[in-house]
Amino acid sequence: MVVIGPVLTAAAASSCLLTILSGNVFACANDLPVFIGGGALFVAGIITCLIGVIMSEPQPRPRPPPGSTTPPQTGQFVCKKCGRVNTYGLFACPFCGQTAG
Repeated sequence: MVVIGPVLTAAAASSCLLTILSGNVFACANDLPVFIGGGALFVAGIITCLIGVIMSEPQPRPRPPPGSTTPPQTGQFVCKKCGRVNTYGLFACPFCGQTAG
């Protein structure tokens, strides 16, 4: 859109200018929709690029290296069956189903 818009606008503007220079002023009305459409495509392309720059995809958090464990915080427990930390505060381990008791 960013490339096609200015190309259409330039083509319509040059065609309109040549039509005016040849003496037929009112024939330029045929080029007006192409001129407006090219400008609209260009503006839409610029807006799309700006949104892509501003609203970029979030970077995924890096996984901790295997073997490095952090101690469980308050309200968390380490499952005795699978060894994972239950961060959800559930009664049973969401990974293997082992109960906290």
